[in-house]
Amino acid sequence: METQRWVNLGLILGGGLVFLFLSRLLAEVWMLAALPQWGTDMPVSPEVLIAFFLAVSVAITTRYWSQANRFFNEVVVELAKVTWPVRKETVSSSGVVLALVGVAALLLAFLDFVWGTMARQVFSF
Repeated sequence: METQRWVNLGLILGGGLVFLFLSRLLAEVWMLAALPQWGTDMPVSPEVLIAFFLAVSVAITTRYWSQANRFFNEVVVELAKVTWPVRKETVSSSGVVLALVGVAALLLAFLDFVWGTMARQVFSF
């Protein structure tokens, strides 16, 4: 039952992201279609209401869809088995990655310079 709490939290956050996406998308569609706007006396626009109800319905439908709910519960169980690195490991690994990316960038810049110089010499006749 503990996993279901994490699944519910994830679905709430996912519904919030769906709401943000749909509200922006519907606002653009509403504007492009030149649909009528409500007066200033209404606290929210119609496209925001539509986006809210669609996001809530997607979250609720996903929550009560047994296959999706079982899948998300299994994901939470598997994530609980993951051994997460400590801060020191993460910082040192990030440093190694940044150093190697820097070396690769310098190497590619050098090769680009050499290749460009050779190409200019060949095509300058």
